Amino acid sequence: MIKLYADASFSYTQTEKTTENVVRGKIAISNYYNLNVVEKVAVEKVPNLLQYINILELIAIARAVELACEMKERDRLLEIHTDSQVAVSWANTGKVKQKVRTEAHTNALEYLRRASIKFGGRVSFHYVPRNNNPAGHLLQAELDKGREPYEQGSVSVILLSKRPVKPSPLGLVYKAR
Repeated sequence: MIKLYADASFSYTQTEKTTENVVRGKIAISNYYNLNVVEKVAVEKVPNLLQYINILELIAIARAVELACEMKERDRLLEIHTDSQVAVSWANTGKVKQKVRTEAHTNALEYLRRASIKFGGRVSFHYVPRNNNPAGHLLQAELDKGREPYEQGSVSVILLSKRPVKPSPLGLVYKAR
């Protein structure tokens, strides 16, 4: 069995200040040992949406599944652990409640669905407290070094509209309209 931990961070206050059409954040994936990845991500701004963290948490989960696909020692069982109970619920059901669902939510769920299909085995999603999440510790270390979640620069995953620009192996990079 492969066990990975995922987490995400972003700055609510920076979201309103930016003139970009995206919200930037960071995701981290860890296996507690030799896999410790921190990546920049971006999600298209959605009118009147202020809470992007759960979308970013879902992207972190999907990216963890995608990384598991790339591992040499492929196991048929994958456990993803995160400290977001909301993202775990969405990942387990494949649904977001209609009253909060936006295109950004739909794209993040599609990213997870495609990654899970590519993995080809059983994928399960579990809650873990923040203190027990090594991915969260990676993001805290980034903050401790003064590296904010909204840093400019290239990103590994960007979810925007439905038209692909330069697809990742799963075709999951999207272009603004």
